Amino acid sequence: MAKKYSCDTIILDFNGTIIDDAWYTKDVLNEMLTMQGHKTVTLEEYRTYFTFPVFEYYKKVGFVLPPEGKDDFAELAKFFVERYRENFGLVKVFPDLLAFLNKHKGKKSLICLSATKQVELLYQIKMLGIEGYFDHILGISDEYASSKVGIAKDFFSKTHTDPAKTVFIGDTLHDDEVAKEVGAKTILIARGHQTRKVLEDGSKALILNSLEEADKYIE
Repeated sequence: MAKKYSCDTIILDFNGTIIDDAWYTKDVLNEMLTMQGHKTVTLEEYRTYFTFPVFEYYKKVGFVLPPEGKDDFAELAKFFVERYRENFGLVKVFPDLLAFLNKHKGKKSLICLSATKQVELLYQIKMLGIEGYFDHILGISDEYASSKVGIAKDFFSKTHTDPAKTVFIGDTLHDDEVAKEVGAKTILIARGHQTRKVLEDGSKALILNSLEEADKYIE
């Protein structure tokens, strides 16, 4: 067993870490691919191709964006946000989330950081009934999901949170990048938007299977 992480702050990514939505994202993506006349992808393919920025992942799954093609990224991003919201009620939190949050609530600062637009993120968290667990809820300013690095750096700067006493739990290589940028420790959960192979090939972070397992490494 790896060394335990002592921390005062836990930052949780939203999509794929708090909520089990890779399957749902894949379904919306396939609707978009079909609309544009492109081949659909399996969940495994989606989790292999997914990356940040979203513009790059759209190209990987088959959209032909300018200048090579006519698939409009801005229109696709707008459609995704609207369609994703329509049936968001189908999305659930991972079954071990509440036990994790209940254990650490009031003992550590709990933060949700997401590449979802701030207004939408607040709406989704309220729908799930978990807003009361978090000390801070941090989303991006636009729907293009370019990066969470700026949000994290701004938060640490304004709140004087100690990155050395912070653990970032996410499900993608970008989450590890964000943690490294601010100097926090990383735990990656291999059940979200990227496969274990993608995570292992791209990161030396501690890679686990669940929040229940991650909890054993936090003190």
